[in-house]
Amino acid sequence: MKNEDIAKLAQGCFEHSPTIILGSGASIPYGLPGMPELSDYLHNNLKFDNDTEQDEWNKISRKLGNATDIEAALDTLRLDTLLSKIVACAWECVNNKDKLVWESAISGDKEFALGKLLSSMFQSTQPQINIVTTNYDRVAEYACNSEGILFQTGFPPGYVQKWESANQRRCSCGSKNARVVKIWKVHGSLDWFRAPRDRIIGLPIFTSPPEHHFPLIVAPGNHKYEQTHSNPFYDTINSANQEICKAEAFLCVGFGFRDQHIQRHLIERCRKSDVPIVVLAKTLTDKAKDFLEGDAGTRYLGIEECGNGSKVYSNENPDGIQIDDKQSLWSLDGFNSLVL
Repeated sequence: MKNEDIAKLAQGCFEHSPTIILGSGASIPYGLPGMPELSDYLHNNLKFDNDTEQDEWNKISRKLGNATDIEAALDTLRLDTLLSKIVACAWECVNNKDKLVWESAISGDKEFALGKLLSSMFQSTQPQINIVTTNYDRVAEYACNSEGILFQTGFPPGYVQKWESANQRRCSCGSKNARVVKIWKVHGSLDWFRAPRDRIIGLPIFTSPPEHHFPLIVAPGNHKYEQTHSNPFYDTINSANQEICKAEAFLCVGFGFRDQHIQRHLIERCRKSDVPIVVLAKTLTDKAKDFLEGDAGTRYLGIEECGNGSKVYSNENPDGIQIDDKQSLWSLDGFNSLVL
């Protein structure tokens, strides 16, 4: 498989203004924690109010010690008070790293491949780009900022923001609708909180939230599906799935294909319409490979790191072919080198 063949598949995706799916692997290059780092942080920083919470955590901790992933370990969690502590601790872990990215963005030290891609996509007549992300961090928002691109996450601008869903507000530039990136954060965001009287608010902060303000992020585990039956998650997930169901192409970055909130609709769209899809990851998960082989249609491209190069999967080469490349084609920077 030649680089020209890979570029042709990548460009076929780019030309259709893909809906972008971001998983944790898209944020890890910026220093955000993955599941192992989050697990370590919980081990070292969780505090308990009683023996019941401690005993419940010990059961979870033993599973993590036996190399069970954090999603599976937390599936057994049934104690609400401990779940609240885990959510708060997870928020703190991700927020600490997110703040460092923000500081780098302010100083101009950090480049955002996603920002460059979005800017190029807006050189067409495309009025809206959709990003669906399972991440809590604000890397996608910083990427938009780096290129002066408007974005919406469901809250209006301001220091105390009222939830209204990203579909309800229109941005104008003069007499015309402004181009905008809709960022659908299906598992919540670092700046979303539930305030007293069950109010949903957005606070652009980097310190611990005020008393009685609880982070609106969905912790790993099966109970995350229970948490998403109310807003802001319900509207966000439904709107994200509506966009997925009509997307003309997909670009998945660091997405492990483990999340049923969005994966079911993504698979259905690819099966029915055979739309172009590119899947990039440092290491493609087994579920990602299963998707490429069985559900991605015929116009897919999967790329993962392999030695000093990349391994490329396509309909013509379903078992993958290793290639030597200097651009790290499995990364978003590498994808940009193929299409921009």
